[in-house]
Amino acid sequence: GQIEAEDSVVLADFEAGLGTLSRMKAGQLDVALVVAEPTAKSMEVARRAVELLRERTGCEPIIVANRVAGAEEQQLIERTLAGASIVVIPDDPAIRAADLRGVAPFDAMPNAPAVRAVRALAAGLLTSHRTDGGPTGRGAPLPPD
Repeated sequence: GQIEAEDSVVLADFEAGLGTLSRMKAGQLDVALVVAEPTAKSMEVARRAVELLRERTGCEPIIVANRVAGAEEQQLIERTLAGASIVVIPDDPAIRAADLRGVAPFDAMPNAPAVRAVRALAAGLLTSHRTDGGPTGRGAPLPPD
């Protein structure tokens, strides 16, 4: 069905892999986030996901490079997924510490680097994919960190 609300945001977390993406059609989404870690397998799946999304939906996905431990890993992702918009979420021991304690990192460690990066990503998405005709419009680039 259709959602008939103004300024609505629907976020879907699809299963890992390419199955759901292979069934996507043009007009079914405004933006797609492809989460990838700096490993060969993860980057290959992300590369294929980007190709599928571009081909099937016309969408230009945003790569969320997760658990990036430094400049070398970031450069590896940027080389492998060249041409894609990439947002880096740093590898952050605060996330593991919060997980071990069974608490949400956003509550327990709101100033941790990874939490700040995710907050910036969310704010950028809300700003750049406005539906009210505001100045940034749909498809505007994410603001810098």
